[in-house]
Amino acid sequence: MSASRERTLRELLPNFEISGLERPIDLAKVFNREMVIVDFGSGMGLHALSLASSSPDVGVLAIDVHTVGLLAIAEIATEQELTNLRTHHGDGMDVFTDWLKPESIAEVHVLFPDPWPKARHHKRRLISQLFLDQVFALLKPGGRMVFVTDDESYFESASATIAAHKFRVIQSDWDIPMTTYHQRAVRLGHKISQLSAYKS
Repeated sequence: MSASRERTLRELLPNFEISGLERPIDLAKVFNREMVIVDFGSGMGLHALSLASSSPDVGVLAIDVHTVGLLAIAEIATEQELTNLRTHHGDGMDVFTDWLKPESIAEVHVLFPDPWPKARHHKRRLISQLFLDQVFALLKPGGRMVFVTDDESYFESASATIAAHKFRVIQSDWDIPMTTYHQRAVRLGHKISQLSAYKS
């Protein structure tokens, strides 16, 4: 890791990290904003940063297991003096299990998660009964989870899992942001599929 990244990890990222907050965390109070969006698997942070900068009345929590993207978020958010952005470095399942106040999240965005294409790895895919239970418990009534993928097999299986849950599902009603993975999917000519799962 470069010296500048080490500095960001040591000095900047802790200013955004939620792991030290008292639980259950009420992100609406942390942000002092009623609407909170979770970018689950935020990658290089383009979507989270765009949301936070373009919608100052919205609080954004960026979650990712990889460090590099969160460092980029911390650097840019610091430069832009964004007060409505927080991060978590991890796979996010701990956060969704018992860190957050129930029915406190307006939207969960799951954009281009790892499709784990090999059949023996399908059990590692994010969209599962357990994950959907966690999302449902965290969403406010009327809140939604947006799921986007360029893997047709994953979309088919995830759609079936979500349809079997308590969500109300609507296809293709969201303007997908041009993230790094979205750009890659377009470049490779992949079909991009999406759905929104609403908590009634």
